[in-house]
Amino acid sequence: MPLFEYICRKCHGRNEILVRGNDAPVCPHCGSDRLVKQASAFAPVGAASAPRLPSGCESCRSRQDGMCPRL
Repeated sequence: MPLFEYICRKCHGRNEILVRGNDAPVCPHCGSDRLVKQASAFAPVGAASAPRLPSGCESCRSRQDGMCPRL
């Protein structure tokens, strides 16, 4: 059962949600099913730091919550 990070398009909450089978994830804050799965970066064993993810466009970088306003 994988654990994924999602951002809710309705309340903009960022949550880690355990996904079981074919269940659709739901925002624990507002109950919306309008979630966007976030990319994950895993650090290789023995690495000093995790790989860097792309920083996104200027409008995404300017937001404190990391939510893309174009979604």
